[in-house]
Amino acid sequence: MLWENLREEEFKEAVKVSKGLCILPLGCLEKHGQHLPVGTDVIHITGIAALAAEKEAACIFPSMYFGEKTGAGEFAGTVIFSPELRLQILKETCSEIYRNGFDKILIYNGHGGNQAMISYFSRSVLYEKSPYSVFDYSLGSDFATPKKLLAGKFDYLTKEDRKTLQSYIDEKKRFGHADYIETGWVYGVRPETVRLDKVYQEDNSSTHRFDEFSNLRINTPFSWMANFPNSYEGDMHDNMNERIARAMVEYSVGRLAEVIKFLKDETVSCEYKKEWLIKQRRHDF
Repeated sequence: MLWENLREEEFKEAVKVSKGLCILPLGCLEKHGQHLPVGTDVIHITGIAALAAEKEAACIFPSMYFGEKTGAGEFAGTVIFSPELRLQILKETCSEIYRNGFDKILIYNGHGGNQAMISYFSRSVLYEKSPYSVFDYSLGSDFATPKKLLAGKFDYLTKEDRKTLQSYIDEKKRFGHADYIETGWVYGVRPETVRLDKVYQEDNSSTHRFDEFSNLRINTPFSWMANFPNSYEGDMHDNMNERIARAMVEYSVGRLAEVIKFLKDETVSCEYKKEWLIKQRRHDF
């Protein structure tokens, strides 16, 4: 169920069928090489979330593009909001989702750079003792890798498709940003936005400028951007097609549907939250 497609009278039933769970897709607007659109991180999660909700009923909130991209303004199409505004949007959005009847909110993240922001927001929800519960699940937490596709039941994959996927494994191709998997996800849900003829238009190798920082486990917001100045990381492989893309999307749809079902049925988080709130009461000495 897409929130924006529901009529006012349908929300009560939507909350009931969803068991109070609402999915909030969150991505960003940023460059993904020259072969993928700047909305990649929202396009794929929006399509996958909608399909997963058909398998396991849930309400999908309109997708959000205001992700963390501070420092990447050199690329056309990138949109950068202040940290304060991003957190405020999340806070008020979740409050409104709750006001409309949903007490479990799953932030479905399509952009790796959002994770720190989401974790910080989840802690702020605890601080304010908000009446709703926030969970997060990232599309990238279970990549639709060639190895997983080969092990799955995707009968429509041809012998040549399987050969392509196996060669990705044999040649030890690297995963990354705007890579083979992200290309497959977008090609699987919005093929008209993908330009496979531009896959090799820019260099996707690392400059290694910040490798020493990584070796010493020193975090810096500059490392990835400096190492991959074209906003493009990971090896590609020829022969991407609609069947491989379909399998990648179906794999991720299945995983998200499992997460949705679990969160709808579980009671552990609700029970513990009640215990936790009791523990947070004022201490009288």
